[in-house]
Amino acid sequence: MSSVESTGSSPSPPRRWFVVMNAGSGRHAARRRQQLIETMLGERGHSCRVLPVRGGRQLAEAIDQQGRLALDEDGVLVGAGGDGTLNAVAARAHELDLPFAALPQGTFNFFGRNLGLSEDLADAAVDLHDVVERRIQVGEVNGRIFLVNASIGLYRRLLQDREQFKRRYGRSRWVALWAGLNTLFRWHPRLGLRLVDRDGARVEDVLTFIAGNNRLQLAQLGLPNADCLAQGLLVGIKLPPQPLADLLRLALRGLAGRWENSENGVAFGFHELVIDPVSRRRRSLRVGIDGEILRMAAPLHFRVSPRPLRMLLPRQCAEKLDR
Repeated sequence: MSSVESTGSSPSPPRRWFVVMNAGSGRHAARRRQQLIETMLGERGHSCRVLPVRGGRQLAEAIDQQGRLALDEDGVLVGAGGDGTLNAVAARAHELDLPFAALPQGTFNFFGRNLGLSEDLADAAVDLHDVVERRIQVGEVNGRIFLVNASIGLYRRLLQDREQFKRRYGRSRWVALWAGLNTLFRWHPRLGLRLVDRDGARVEDVLTFIAGNNRLQLAQLGLPNADCLAQGLLVGIKLPPQPLADLLRLALRGLAGRWENSENGVAFGFHELVIDPVSRRRRSLRVGIDGEILRMAAPLHFRVSPRPLRMLLPRQCAEKLDR
């Protein structure tokens, strides 16, 4: 299975768009974005229902409500926001086997940029006027899909710290970089893990494990394993315990796009991997999924989802992916 599968080239215009929009901070700005989406789609003859939300329980309730309406009315479930919002909406669409569309609006937008989607909200909404369906590979951990990556350990803590910094200092890539350096300079506990794959079982100590499903993010690190995604695999990254100086050098090489497998870090392709804490007292783990943090019961079962995501892509984006 490839990471993107074609299901034909003829447009399949939806009957209705059901949008869950991350309102972010600022009621007036959120209202302007909502009106922009409704106007761009309405002027082109589409019916559109937008629900602005601010995360947490409100986000979950809005996704459930919009998902049920989309299912009843043969519509499309749409996420408007960063990778975390897109993941939550896409997970519901995947669960209901609904077509999904994205209006990316986050800081990094790895999912949208990887697919060539416009980060300008007006342009992205206009692009939905002419879409085609493509089957997009997604990863799973314990049945929960991820679009970009899922992680435990150090990288998960980096994501958690980054969100705290963003709430205090605003959303920007400089704030994210500052938060990352702050995380690296702290003490990091090692995780004793039992890993099971097609090659058998082994016990390893790691600082972090990341399962990647985004070619753009992996390529930016300089990982040659990014090609594994086109072969229907995920990319795993393991960092063993190491001195801070080695960890900083590894981070700098990654930022420069010059990753090399070594004793300080290994990247590899896999289809399915089970991770279980060695300690019997640790029966759950915090997992970072596309920037959001969830607690999951162990063992963690990572795999390529057997069912791709039904993604509606602007025609020009789909044509580029098909080449």
